[in-house]
Amino acid sequence: MLRNLFMAGLALAAFATPAAAQPAFDRQAWMADYERIKIGLAEGYANLDWQVERQGLSLKRADAQISAMLEAATSDAEAMLALTMLIDAFHDPHLQFRPGPPPASARLLPSMSSVENGSVSCGDIDEPRTATRMPYPRADDWKEVAGAPFPSGIVGTTGFVRIPSFDEERYAPACTQSDEDDAYARRLAMRSALDRLLLDRIAALRALGMERLVIDLSGNGGGSEWSTDLAGLLAGGTLERVAPRMVAPACDRSGVWRGEEVCSSYAPASIETLIGDGHWPGPLVVITDRHTASAAEEFVTWLRDNDRAQAVGERTFGAGCGYVDGGNAIALEAAPVHLMVPNCSRYTRAGLNEVEGLQPDVAIDWGLSTPDEALAAIDRAFGG
Repeated sequence: MLRNLFMAGLALAAFATPAAAQPAFDRQAWMADYERIKIGLAEGYANLDWQVERQGLSLKRADAQISAMLEAATSDAEAMLALTMLIDAFHDPHLQFRPGPPPASARLLPSMSSVENGSVSCGDIDEPRTATRMPYPRADDWKEVAGAPFPSGIVGTTGFVRIPSFDEERYAPACTQSDEDDAYARRLAMRSALDRLLLDRIAALRALGMERLVIDLSGNGGGSEWSTDLAGLLAGGTLERVAPRMVAPACDRSGVWRGEEVCSSYAPASIETLIGDGHWPGPLVVITDRHTASAAEEFVTWLRDNDRAQAVGERTFGAGCGYVDGGNAIALEAAPVHLMVPNCSRYTRAGLNEVEGLQPDVAIDWGLSTPDEALAAIDRAFGG
């Protein structure tokens, strides 16, 4: 993927020292990193078996190709390109190279030692794009009710609330309201502040006669487990879904690179339950587009698997589950780079891995639709 190539380029910039000062190319160090990557992926990558069984990826053939590229490499750039090609073959946006040492929250896979600690400064927040690209705000009778961080409005009796991100740390208003020193407590405080803002939006729409609620997740690339909290905020009663399948193999899985049959990478399957608060008991529709991903896909699955909402729009991006409790990481020793590795997979009630992308219940190409066509598609999703 372009992101992996970009991240690899950032990392390799560290090698940009004067020629006389550059260390000699160490092929054995790169080969050792590659072996650690193979072992780490076999033990700790949640979607590896799915890639083989459902996507037809031949790990044996990939191993032969990457090994040959490393044997032929004459520079750090060529070796990094070989490893990047391997990771790109998985087409998994959560499986990605990043510059620097792995985060402290990640579980360190073989031969990893250096980690970094990070904290969010309210002044450094990269806030999400709050304005929607959807056509519904251009409807003749659209009435805007509130702006950022959750823009909202109403058309007739249909209310709209946009959630641009499920990463609570990207919202400056929530960040400035939290004075917790502990990182986790701070995140919870941010979520609570954002929950109150969201409920205020819904209350304002209800006061204007809203009978149907639309949650706009277009462009929402995910974030944290706050998405699960919000699903419970909108749904009442007890919700159930297949719990994220966590990586916990019961055997040595290194043979998977030789095409051998090995034990599953997953721990036993279980069911996850959520007690909903039911702050919106009425009809509910979720807008998705091709950029709806990760935790946003989880939000959609929670609601659809419990027959709480319909989705309208485009197939989601297909990022699926990412990093529970920080995920897994593999640090390279031949370059100042680490590889983030998803340690979980999420499956829908129908057995679909969210990394495949979620098809909407009512499909529409948002880029080609008029406001009237958009509202008609939303109406169909409501059963109208």
